[in-house]
Amino acid sequence: MAQSPTGIIPEEYMSGRYTANVMDFLERLHVDGATKHELLLGWAQEVGVKISASQISAVRETGTDALGPKT
Repeated sequence: MAQSPTGIIPEEYMSGRYTANVMDFLERLHVDGATKHELLLGWAQEVGVKISASQISAVRETGTDALGPKT
C-alpha cells in the first residue's frame, strides 16, 4: 500500500474529505495518544483542513496509554 508523507496514514486518505476515515484509522492504530495526536495534526496540515479540539481528544483517548485502540 502506498504511504502518505507521514509514512503512516495511507495515501488514499490524503484529502480533507477523508477526515472521518483518518480518525477511524488512527483510533485503531496501536500507538500512544500523543503519537495519534501528532499524526492527526500532521495530516490536517498536509491536506489543509482544520481539526477541532473534540476531534483531537476523540483520537487521543484511544491511545495505548489511555483506553487503548478500538476493536
